[in-house]
Amino acid sequence: MNPKEMNWFEKLIWIDKRAGTRHRKLPMVAYYWEGGKSEPHAVREASCSGLYLVTNHRWYPGTIVTMTLQRTKSSVVDAWNAITLRGRVVRSEDDGVAFAFELASNKNNRAGKDPPLEIDMKTVDSFLKRAQSDAAQALIEYLLLVPLVFLLVLNTINVGGFMFAWITVANASRAAVNYAALGGASAGGVQSASTTQISGVVTTELSSLPNNPSVVLDICKSFNGTVTTVSGTCTSVPADSEPTDYVLTNIDIYYTYKPFIPAGFQFKNLNVYVTIPPSTIHQRAVMRTLQ
Repeated sequence: MNPKEMNWFEKLIWIDKRAGTRHRKLPMVAYYWEGGKSEPHAVREASCSGLYLVTNHRWYPGTIVTMTLQRTKSSVVDAWNAITLRGRVVRSEDDGVAFAFELASNKNNRAGKDPPLEIDMKTVDSFLKRAQSDAAQALIEYLLLVPLVFLLVLNTINVGGFMFAWITVANASRAAVNYAALGGASAGGVQSASTTQISGVVTTELSSLPNNPSVVLDICKSFNGTVTTVSGTCTSVPADSEPTDYVLTNIDIYYTYKPFIPAGFQFKNLNVYVTIPPSTIHQRAVMRTLQ
């Protein structure tokens, strides 16, 4: 009885009496003669008594087809990786054909009376188990690969976010020092920029960054060896080779970067992280203006 032709009650009480365990999604293909070059055909399911072949061919029930089953994990065709047998067409469906294997009895095998292409059920079962082990191995490899792919995606996003923050802070420091250097010796007697105005430039430039309230801004000016603190602290202002001719405007921006996707586990005491840990990005811009 074909399960697809049963009603719901028949499916409920039906017992599958086909011999052997059915294996699905096996890494295995089937080849048979098609009048030219043979093409691989997928095996939807198989057991030691038969298989279901995904194919466009439709044979009459009872037709005997000689086919070679080959494990897709190997390109070597030998007794370990391939098996040739005969299948008798049982039924056809929309996407393929079901076959029952024409197998020799164990008694005939011992007597050496097998036709050349007939094999016993034990040989078929061993071959299917080898193919099933390939499927299990592929599943294990997939499960081992998933965490690595997840870490790759995680770090791609976080490293991209870190580089974006680094470039944004660098651009903000340059824009701020350009603005701070205006005034004094500028044409037309432009007034020097105030701390509020410079901070406003930095805030605007860094508005696209997450955690931007963590920004620390140091604004310093140096002339003739005298350092003037405009904002923040001035502890490491670079020296000017011509201190009496130029005013050195120095701007330091410190920004605390936090990963877009924080890691669920990390080992801080060992300094081991699965992604970029929270880090401080420091960018400095210096400009000289005539006194």
